[in-house]
Amino acid sequence: MPENNSTDIRFDAAGNSAVYFAPDVLATIAGIALTEIEGIASSVKYSALAGERRGKRPVNNIKNITRGIKVEVKDALVSVSVTIMVEYGYAVPEVCRSIQEGIKKNIETMTGMTVSNVDVHVTGLSFAKENREAAELEYRSYLLGQKEEPAASDDAHASDGKGGAEE
Repeated sequence: MPENNSTDIRFDAAGNSAVYFAPDVLATIAGIALTEIEGIASSVKYSALAGERRGKRPVNNIKNITRGIKVEVKDALVSVSVTIMVEYGYAVPEVCRSIQEGIKKNIETMTGMTVSNVDVHVTGLSFAKENREAAELEYRSYLLGQKEEPAASDDAHASDGKGGAEE
């Protein structure tokens, strides 16, 4: 590794030991921090964890977790840029503040490096959760007999003339 790598950390004053962090490692640490924050629908092209963060499922695909995250290191200072979509119903400033604090804390704790800034770019709002919850509620109402069968399955029972009711 080159001696002038800007991502090195010296363990002693004499400079006898150094640890080098590739930007991809820092992006992975930032991506893992995103999985711990509620209100994020996705990063740009970052769908491997969308909707599954609450279950804290293990991260298997590192390429997906780092999409939408750009890391730059200059003079041992880390600069992170994250592009996200926010779930509808969450306060955007609070989600962004949580992202900034989470990424900064994770990188500084795990690497000892200093994070100079975390820029969050919000590209839109996601209504997927709202739509999914409405569909689930409609289906539950159907199962309880409080509503007619959902339109998507009307064709399957149209021929029996009973609207899907069994004898």
